[in-house]
Amino acid sequence: MERKCILMIWVCSLVLLGAKLLHGENVYSKQEANLLPLSGSRTTPFLNHMVIHKNLLYIGAVNGIFKLSFSLTVLANVSTGPQNDSALCDLPPSRDRCMHKKSLRDNVNKVLLIHEPKGERPILITCGSVFQGACETRFSNNLHVSRKYYGQLDSMTNDLPLQDVYAIAADTENGSTVAYIAPGMSGNDVMYIASTYTGTNNRLIRQNIPAISTRKLSPRDKIFSYNNIDTSPITPRASSVSIKASIRTTFLVNYVTGFTSGNFSYFVTTQPSQNKDSPNTITKLIHLCQQDQWLTSYVDLPLVCKTERGKVFNKVTSARVIQPAKILQKSMMLQPGAEEVLVATFTDDAERNSAVCLFGMGEVRRKVVANVRLCRTGNSSANGNKYIESGSECKLVDMMESDESLLCFTVMSQKFTRIAGILPVEAQPVLVYKNTTLTSIALSTTTDFTVAFLGTNYGNIKKIVINSNLSATEYDQNLQTDLTIDPRSSINKDMQLDPTNQYLFAMSDKVVAKLRVENCQRHSSCHECLSSQDPYCGWCTLENRCTVRGACSNHDVDRWANGQVGNCITIMDISPPSASASVVIKLNGSLIVHLSILKLPRMTNYSCVFALDNGPWSVPAERWSYGLTCQTPNVTNFGLLFGEAGHRDIKLSINSTETGKLFVSKNFTFYNCGAFRSCSPCTDNRWSCDWCVYENKCLFNSGNCDARGIIVSRNKYSGEGRRGPNHCPRVDRNKTEPVYIPNEKAKPITIQGFNFPEHLPGMEGYRSELHIRNPSLVVRANCDRLDSEIIRCHIPQRSYTFKTGKFQADLRIFFGNNTEVENDATQVTIYSCTKLGKGDCSYCKYMQHYEIQLDCAWCQGMCEYREFCADTRAQIWSSGDTCPPPRILSINPNNGPKMGGTRVTLTGINLGTEFKDIQNNVSIAGVPCRPIRDLYRPSQRIVCVIGASERGDKSGGVTVLNYVFNKINFHYLSPSIEKVTPAHGPKSGGSVITIKGLHLNAGNSISITINNRTCDIIGHAGQKSVICTTPASEQTGDEMIRASIDGNNIYGSLMFRYYDDPTIKSISPVRSFLSGGRNITVVGTNFTCIQRPQMFTVVASRRSKESDCYILNSTMMKCPTPHMNFHDELERLDRLRRSTQQLSAQIGFIMDNVMSVQNLSHNFPGVASSLEYFPDPQVFNFTEQGGEKEFKGEVLIIRGQGLNVAASKEDVTVMIGEKMCNVTNLVENEIYCTPPTTQPQNIQHNGVLSNSNAPQVIVKIGNREYQIGFLAYETPIPEGSMLGYILGGAAAIAFVIIIAVLLFACFYHRQKNRSKREFRKMQIQLDSLESNVRNECRQAFAELQTDMTDLTNDLDASKKPFYSFESYTFNVLFPGMLDHVILHPPMQKNGNIDRHPDIGIVHFNQLLQNKHFLLLLIRTLERQKSFSIRDKSNVASLLMILYQNNMEYATEILKTLLADLIEKSVDSRHPKLMLRRTESVVEKLLANWLSLCLYKYLVEESNFPDSAGSSLYILYKAIKVQVEKGPIDHVTCDARYSLSEDRLLRTECKLEVEMLNLNVEYEGKRFKCRVLDCDTITQAKEKMLDTIFRNFAYSQRPLASELDLELSNSGRMMLDEDNTTIKVEGWKQLNTLQHYKVLDHSEMVLTHHQNCRTMPRSPNGSVHSMGFTHRDAAPIARNENEVGTKIWHLVKQHDDCNNGGGLKMSSEIYLTRLLATKGTLKQYIDDFFEMVLKVDSSMPPVIKYLFDMMDQAAQRYNITDPDVVHTWKCNSLLLRFWVNIIKNPNFVYDIQKPSIVDSCLSVVAQTFMDSCSTSEHRLGKDSPSNKLLFAKDIPKYRKWVEKYFSDIQALQSVSDQDLNAYLAEVSRMSTGHFTKENALYELYNYVQKYNNEINESLEMDGFANAQQLPAKLGHVITAMEGPSPYMRDYV
Repeated sequence: MERKCILMIWVCSLVLLGAKLLHGENVYSKQEANLLPLSGSRTTPFLNHMVIHKNLLYIGAVNGIFKLSFSLTVLANVSTGPQNDSALCDLPPSRDRCMHKKSLRDNVNKVLLIHEPKGERPILITCGSVFQGACETRFSNNLHVSRKYYGQLDSMTNDLPLQDVYAIAADTENGSTVAYIAPGMSGNDVMYIASTYTGTNNRLIRQNIPAISTRKLSPRDKIFSYNNIDTSPITPRASSVSIKASIRTTFLVNYVTGFTSGNFSYFVTTQPSQNKDSPNTITKLIHLCQQDQWLTSYVDLPLVCKTERGKVFNKVTSARVIQPAKILQKSMMLQPGAEEVLVATFTDDAERNSAVCLFGMGEVRRKVVANVRLCRTGNSSANGNKYIESGSECKLVDMMESDESLLCFTVMSQKFTRIAGILPVEAQPVLVYKNTTLTSIALSTTTDFTVAFLGTNYGNIKKIVINSNLSATEYDQNLQTDLTIDPRSSINKDMQLDPTNQYLFAMSDKVVAKLRVENCQRHSSCHECLSSQDPYCGWCTLENRCTVRGACSNHDVDRWANGQVGNCITIMDISPPSASASVVIKLNGSLIVHLSILKLPRMTNYSCVFALDNGPWSVPAERWSYGLTCQTPNVTNFGLLFGEAGHRDIKLSINSTETGKLFVSKNFTFYNCGAFRSCSPCTDNRWSCDWCVYENKCLFNSGNCDARGIIVSRNKYSGEGRRGPNHCPRVDRNKTEPVYIPNEKAKPITIQGFNFPEHLPGMEGYRSELHIRNPSLVVRANCDRLDSEIIRCHIPQRSYTFKTGKFQADLRIFFGNNTEVENDATQVTIYSCTKLGKGDCSYCKYMQHYEIQLDCAWCQGMCEYREFCADTRAQIWSSGDTCPPPRILSINPNNGPKMGGTRVTLTGINLGTEFKDIQNNVSIAGVPCRPIRDLYRPSQRIVCVIGASERGDKSGGVTVLNYVFNKINFHYLSPSIEKVTPAHGPKSGGSVITIKGLHLNAGNSISITINNRTCDIIGHAGQKSVICTTPASEQTGDEMIRASIDGNNIYGSLMFRYYDDPTIKSISPVRSFLSGGRNITVVGTNFTCIQRPQMFTVVASRRSKESDCYILNSTMMKCPTPHMNFHDELERLDRLRRSTQQLSAQIGFIMDNVMSVQNLSHNFPGVASSLEYFPDPQVFNFTEQGGEKEFKGEVLIIRGQGLNVAASKEDVTVMIGEKMCNVTNLVENEIYCTPPTTQPQNIQHNGVLSNSNAPQVIVKIGNREYQIGFLAYETPIPEGSMLGYILGGAAAIAFVIIIAVLLFACFYHRQKNRSKREFRKMQIQLDSLESNVRNECRQAFAELQTDMTDLTNDLDASKKPFYSFESYTFNVLFPGMLDHVILHPPMQKNGNIDRHPDIGIVHFNQLLQNKHFLLLLIRTLERQKSFSIRDKSNVASLLMILYQNNMEYATEILKTLLADLIEKSVDSRHPKLMLRRTESVVEKLLANWLSLCLYKYLVEESNFPDSAGSSLYILYKAIKVQVEKGPIDHVTCDARYSLSEDRLLRTECKLEVEMLNLNVEYEGKRFKCRVLDCDTITQAKEKMLDTIFRNFAYSQRPLASELDLELSNSGRMMLDEDNTTIKVEGWKQLNTLQHYKVLDHSEMVLTHHQNCRTMPRSPNGSVHSMGFTHRDAAPIARNENEVGTKIWHLVKQHDDCNNGGGLKMSSEIYLTRLLATKGTLKQYIDDFFEMVLKVDSSMPPVIKYLFDMMDQAAQRYNITDPDVVHTWKCNSLLLRFWVNIIKNPNFVYDIQKPSIVDSCLSVVAQTFMDSCSTSEHRLGKDSPSNKLLFAKDIPKYRKWVEKYFSDIQALQSVSDQDLNAYLAEVSRMSTGHFTKENALYELYNYVQKYNNEINESLEMDGFANAQQLPAKLGHVITAMEGPSPYMRDYV
């Protein structure tokens, strides 16, 4: 029971894993890796071994084996444990004599190998840690079928000197085991296996397990036995090596890996050292010769990885061998292909650092020979008997032997066998890693580079290139590209590449990974591509992309560059590098530039492309010695704008006309001197531009300028004159002194600079301009040039507008014809003393003393420019002048703490001229206030620090400069703190607290601290409170709150308590609608310490708005879900609104500064923190007129859609007017609520009265509101209206009496008219019939809507059991045959059955290789009248058997015969009939040829979901599943669901069918199976077998007749017929599950017959006879009395349930079932047709070749009717191949094809045939149902066919080379399974039969006579002498 529970948990974890896989949760992409977690819930290592075979991965794990596709999809998994076992029990495990206690033990996979026996299916070899390390085999395509091997051990007390025990793997979790398959002595594959000794605790059975052995892999019953064994008592021996018994418990060898090299096999180990000078553990390499049957050539020798400084890495962790690539071969001076190298990873003794070392296998073998020779010198250090059983004792031998003989001891020698070598193979590390352990290695090569992939103990993959035996380079090592598979565990040793070397598969303890070996496409440039040093990547020059070599078309040396960055193609130089626009214009764009290009590919054409503003401009390029030349464009034609820069860098690219790609570029510069507007830019650049000073122009050619004013470019080195910008005229701001211009005053100013040009006659002089910005104003003035460096300008008097008293104006100097002199932003200052002084005497005096340049003075009661005060000069400058008294305008703050220290700011007028005036002359409230110098502003502001109050609280005025201002008061106060709310919070801080007290707003600032940590002030709430945010604390508990104002501690202290941060324990529910508002319950801890918790969600790294939560108690709070307002996500959900798909969002909370609750998935992984958002529900409005629903006192039902997907009834509020409607229930489509008993006030939701008298109904679900209408209550009857009701009642009674009289008269009239009564009766019967039809259609429609989802789910787990190429070939060539002569061994004459064919057959085979003879033979046979169609098919099939390995020859024969057939059909009147029927050998030969050529397209592509082969299988499964959903008559094979009218189940009795879910036990395992209660017992067993063996081929599963079905509780066996079956009126109904009263969820058992004999199967999978066991309910034998008994299941023939008369139901009624079935299957039919008629890269080239041949024939024979060629193509491929495959999917797949499925497939095939027709078929009511069924779809299919043909016609023609390459690939698929000699015998029978006719044809043919073909045929006939006796008997 315990074992079953554990197994069930393991299986459930896998199911959950599969569900996550389907939702994409487990596979993510990091850089280049796809990852698949496979550990389930395990925390210990789970994955053990991995092996790759034919694009599939097999994973050996703890208690299981996985089969994965290359896309990491789990295709299959089987459980291998835990097993009830004891390590002390002997084998086999089923023995009951083991007295030791057993328990469930994990089965750790120790060995995982794929073995491919010749001519057989591959088998998977697995060995585990249970049952003493025993092994088992499984079919690789069916892991569920296993065979276990326990050896020949009968008891541990037998007298055998040597026991062949198959328990060969280590039986502990940590014990090492290494196994691999390699050739043995006879060349057959054997298994080399080595395992650590685990025989401690007196486990006797482990004593017989050798350390190393070779094991057989065939025959089947000898698998895992010793490859060689001699059990003689004198010299018992086996192909094994053991550790000496005396030390094996302590001398434990750890086997790391194994491999083969040359004719030798090797194991790499770590083992204890026997040398005191060595580390405790050393690495050794074990050498074994494959031709040594007893492993006597065993030699081990140390492998030493040591640095130059002597650092030893003594423990090997992984190793691989490989044939080195060119660079490594060259560095090691190895011959190509002559020697392999061993690359191993090592770690040091502490396992902290690692190294990679490289050893040549040639050097290894030389060291092996050296150790053997050392032993032969008598050196006892190499004695093998130190620790090896039967090891050698070294002695001196004086005999010379070759190295080859010393490497392989083929004869047992007691002297020199099994040597423990001491001479090491040493190597220096090529790479060393610190603080990293390398755990695995995989090797690969490119053309030049040897690449190693290294796995680490941190779960990373590192990539290195091995350059030599001393150096290697790591690439892709930066963080962005580092590949992390599993950061929590090491990379497993079984890391390997796929067969194409494109992908690396690696795994950790729990994760399987697939990654590309390269990621070339991420590099966007050649420099980046080659700088990456990725050995796989190179720059595909002409395609301008980084690729692997094979992906670059025409990858010659000069077109695909790799290696150094210098190999990139580069434009080295452009000559000239630039061009003047004026020159280009002058030359009309014909300027030729020369491009020097490094590594430009040859043998192709190029063009130059200039990237201009209006688009690229291209011109053909010409070659020159160093690159290309091209012509520049005319820039004026393209509107090239130069701007102020004066030049444009235009990208000049080279385009390859071969690829159409721009692959290399460099900037080419066009410049325009005229774009420069001043001298310095013109002359200070790299262009050849000159500045003409007097012309004020920049020109390329200054020849027309005044020579006195030319300043040439600094780049001109010829000629004389001024050069460069230093000669340009310019104003120098630094030389010019600051210029101040007073308001309303004219003033001359002096401007200094350089190179001011002279004034020429007739030229205007110098002038200046002052540019004032605000308001915009220009003041002009005349200037005089004093010399080349000085100009004096006369600024006129001007009244300016001021805002602040002064402003800056830009100064510009001009001369001549508006030529501006350059200046460096020279400015002048314009000011007004009056504005600056602001009437402030003190400030004016301050300017008078400290801003002398302004020349301001105080006079006449104001501040004026000094010259305006000339009359009072003496008064102005007298030192005795005093200013008016000061004025105080403001004081801030006006209060402060009595301790002082408050900084007070006084603002006013005349507050002193300088700081010394007020330095000791300020007091506030009688207390001195110390001014601060740096903050003093003369006359305007004083900032001072006030002292402490000696008298406590008080108030007073301000005294400045001895003037007292009593109206300006300052108050000394005594602040205090009294209370804090809240007084607690989380220790992460962030709580907003309010501290209350008195005068907390005093002074400048207040600071709050909690335990000396600052509480950040948020604000004040008056003078009594301050608000701050608490800091974080490292601990919990109470902490002190203190406050200070202006640096003074204030009275009072408070306590604040820190609590642990809140935690989240659970969140429910975790579903919400998009609009949000659903209340979810959050459970956790310490919620009450949070003031305002908020909730948010995160989707795709974007965060929603927060919603406020409300706290219920410290452990629970309610939070409304946030509104999802991400636009793009909402658009996606709108598309999903009709489905149940949802959007997943991560939940987070804002709780003060608690960060842990913002990322729940990381900090609380056990909490379901993912909130699923669903589309908002729909609530439908009332459908009554005007939206007003009448309410009569019942429950109100509100309809909608998706109401309860993410809501419960508590989340729904219904308002009726102003009152609530009590919601009592909520289902998906309805809301039930109880309205108030009386009508509520009719007020709308917004409070406004409505126009209706009825109250409005409003539904609120979360944040969403729906106004759905009005609810009208029933109006009560007024008391005064009772009389009216009485009168109305009386009138109604009178009306009823009148109606009764009229009815009586009508009834009397009908009695007189019998025909009318009969018509009425008929009408009632028709109404009943119509009702039945309506119900039938409604039921079919409902099933149509619901079955699609179920059907898809049923198909998800199905796999495709395709036949091998041989089986497929036989099925196609010989349909319906179970046996054939070609399946038998060769038949020889005279009873000789050896493998040498008769000479006659050999000559006949050679004769058939003559194309002319074979064609004459076929043509002659076809002319014979007795040569039937069956003979033609047989000959065509035999020919394909003969030439399936030479498809090129078969194709040549087919082409010639097909050409003859086309010519013959064209000569006839009806060319369209060609290939319609099989009337010739060539037609059958064409079908066979297509079938063989398209096998790969069908089978290998069927592994992909978007292929024709996959769609065919899915279509078959869909049909089978659908028809089995309804009842199927076991006798007639008719079914309720069918596409064929002929197979439609018709019963007029109502057939009630119930689906049963049964728990079926089979071989100890339980399965859930679905059956129908009307199924017969055989049908039920078939359905159970379909479930149990879902992933098995049909031929590998047991037959239903081989199994018994029993009810678990009763043990009663159930049969189709038994002694309980009752015979009624000559009819016997087969027993069904209903007959045995089987109920839903019943327990059933399927068991094998006790004496079961397997019955032969027919081609469709049925059984020819039945077998039964002796049970209580035995089948009744048919006796003579029962000869006329008829059997029936669901319907009897001519069944008539309506014997009582009436109208029978027409069979056409049930045609609705056809429509329902077609509707369910239509998508699968469409998908299949679409896949068949799809043209893509996977389409075999033979199709294109065949169709082209037909098109060419049509042109040759002038066939203008397109329908003819269309028909040929349809007949050749679609009808002859695809229709055959559609009807017979069992040709391709190992499946059962029941009759009902066959009939449905025939309808599909007929539809496909109709789609190929070009003629329109008129359909009517009498047309066959199968044509009517798809009548609307066939036009669409016809368009698909036409497009298919046109797409193929548009493809590039297939060359003969490509065709032959494909045919050669098809030929290689042939494995020699068929006996061709027998096929030749069969063909020879036709030659013998038509001997005379064939000879006549040969003799009449001149070419045949020339080749002596008649004579050769005569020799064959003479040699054959008729068939052999065996052959004659067979015929």
